[in-house]
Amino acid sequence: MAGIALDHTSFAVHDAMGWARRLRRELGATPIFGEQLAEFRYLLLHVGTADDGARVELLEPRGAGFLTRFLSARGEGPHHITFVVPDLRAMVAHARALGLTVVGEDHDHPPWREAFIAPDDKHGVVIQLAQSDRSYPPVEQLLSSRTRDLEDFPSSRGATEPLWWTQLWETAPGAVARLGTTHLASTDLGFSRLVFGDLLEARVAEDDSALDLSWPGGSVRVHAADRPGVTGMSLRGGPAGGIAIGPARLGTTGSRPDVRARNPYS
Repeated sequence: MAGIALDHTSFAVHDAMGWARRLRRELGATPIFGEQLAEFRYLLLHVGTADDGARVELLEPRGAGFLTRFLSARGEGPHHITFVVPDLRAMVAHARALGLTVVGEDHDHPPWREAFIAPDDKHGVVIQLAQSDRSYPPVEQLLSSRTRDLEDFPSSRGATEPLWWTQLWETAPGAVARLGTTHLASTDLGFSRLVFGDLLEARVAEDDSALDLSWPGGSVRVHAADRPGVTGMSLRGGPAGGIAIGPARLGTTGSRPDVRARNPYS
């Protein structure tokens, strides 16, 4: 991958399979991949068509740790936004030069190197930076087949049970909805432009109250607010009123249409 790409928006939930079944029934979601680790398990889903959609991740605790603490303090809701980068070490150095706090670095596991920009009082969300020597298949293949060649997928250090989620195929999919822009409230748009435009190299369009940011893989609309955090994701189709995951809603709309992203799997 030549540049930075928006990979997915992640939500902490108590029951990932229960939520996945709902998203499949109501939005036509397709499972991509998932694994289990000591403290949690995850499932990555695509909601949309081959050329119009976005990825969402469900995180479920499996033992005491960061996720149980998060859910105890905040309940279900948005946890982090993940960007895939071409050079993780350089990105971490740049982030620290901007005064950001970086934690949880792992530079020595090629299938999934990662680091996390800790949440601040301006955005209220974790930003995960990741680099992998593997990649997901084209979205057309993922949508047309239940076969997953696990050896080629990005994989976290120490992960097990890469097929824990396959019972989801037993849930009949509903009509396909199209997930889009992630909406993020910020208390400081200037700082947001520095983080997402400078550090993460977004294409930026802006007005007095919001930034429209786009990358291969997706887009984020950052709007000025008194309280920070992910407020939801845009959704075309699906149930009236969208789907709430804690304080956020799949179905959130901004004052502008979605910024159409390039194919997230190219």
